[in-house]
Amino acid sequence: METSLITTGGINGTMRRCTKFLLGVATGAALLGHAAPVFAQSQAQSLESAIEQTSFSGMVGAIDFNYLNDAHTRYDTHSFAVGGDLVAHTGAYDGFSAGLGGYTAQSLGIYDRNPNGDNTELTGSHHSIQTFREAYLQYQDHGVELRFGRQLLDTPFANEDMYTFNPRAFMGVAGVVDLIGPSNDKVDSAPLSLNTSTATLSVFAARMFTVDTRYSSSFTQTTNELGYPLGALNGFVAAGARYQNNILGTHVSVEGWYYNFYHLAQLVHGLGEFITPITPHNNIFGAAQFSVEGNSGGGESALGAVDAHIYGAKLGVSYDDDNIALVGDYSPVAYNSFRHGGFVHPYNNLSVNEFTDTMQDGVSDFGPGFGYGATANLSLLNDRLKLSPYYIRYVVRYGYGGNFYGYNGPYGFPAGADIPNEQLWTAGMNAAYDLSAILPGLSLADAFDADAVQNKAGAGLYSNPFISNRLYFEYKF
Repeated sequence: METSLITTGGINGTMRRCTKFLLGVATGAALLGHAAPVFAQSQAQSLESAIEQTSFSGMVGAIDFNYLNDAHTRYDTHSFAVGGDLVAHTGAYDGFSAGLGGYTAQSLGIYDRNPNGDNTELTGSHHSIQTFREAYLQYQDHGVELRFGRQLLDTPFANEDMYTFNPRAFMGVAGVVDLIGPSNDKVDSAPLSLNTSTATLSVFAARMFTVDTRYSSSFTQTTNELGYPLGALNGFVAAGARYQNNILGTHVSVEGWYYNFYHLAQLVHGLGEFITPITPHNNIFGAAQFSVEGNSGGGESALGAVDAHIYGAKLGVSYDDDNIALVGDYSPVAYNSFRHGGFVHPYNNLSVNEFTDTMQDGVSDFGPGFGYGATANLSLLNDRLKLSPYYIRYVVRYGYGGNFYGYNGPYGFPAGADIPNEQLWTAGMNAAYDLSAILPGLSLADAFDADAVQNKAGAGLYSNPFISNRLYFEYKF
């Protein structure tokens, strides 16, 4: 995930870093980030010298989650944890280096006295998570970067979703190759991604076999955070390409992705973006995207027939480091398929892929319908304070009150009556304050989200509003 609330550095810097706060609704997922060590690609003369060049980075902090009327019930839940991570990355010898990253989250028992209100989102069911989520061998030379082993990824539909202390991690092999244009050629421990590439044309490929979710401490084939009623999965393959260039003063970026989530679905995703200057301080920016999903290879998926489509657009204007935009997503109905057009995404969770994704809501979870609204990013107090407000309205063709994780009804819906054309509204604000004047690497951040869902006679009663607040205090080194 990107670590800043808004990108600076002009048109080229903005597009090449492709901050998700510029092109999608900001969520709590990006308030945590990595302090990845980066050092020049100078080859060590011996294995001993490579080990001596080992660099360390990490983060320690505290996180407090509070959910009022959690999931539109009448119950409040809470979670608090202290934790962090420590990542080591050796120097490079003949292009090879190695990385090891340990992650931990520990409950202090603040909310344990009320079991009904004790949310285990931060620390898992045992109130404690410790695991080596990264343990890999890396090869990097002349625009080629390959990793083997436990690692983090930053791709649209298989990523870390790092809004807790424990990012989602994968076991397998992945690589990025810069084909045309300048290559970064820096050795680091950041998640493999096309977003950070400086090349004109770059490609990505991965084959992952197991996953360690944010709520567990082991890599398995049988765990998925969205609760799909499945047995063992054989992981996934992913392939992507990204082209970026300046054309007549406009920076253009186009990327395409293919995923096969074995036994679940195949996905094709495309995204096009542009930023063009209108004055020395103002830019117009926009983007369009699509996500199309069908059955996994070899026949019907374990969830039944999958036939999902999501189309989105964004258009905005920026002034220096501030911007505002209109966003929209649309997903058509596909009768007799999983949730009549529902989207399947086992390895990400509202990661700001769709332009109207928010902390708790998104078209990719709600199923067929649409969402639209406005987003903004503001930089205040000499860039020390970053604010990202948003407002989104959704209309869900087959509503179910936000119960994403029930699949025991017809076509994979939750059991019970659906709510035709259910309306939902969400508004929120993310804030981050840079405390580096006190101590370099110190920061305080908060993500607030309030949701209201339409109630209809005979379709159940949902408590409004569902308020989510996530507070982060962290030190990166």
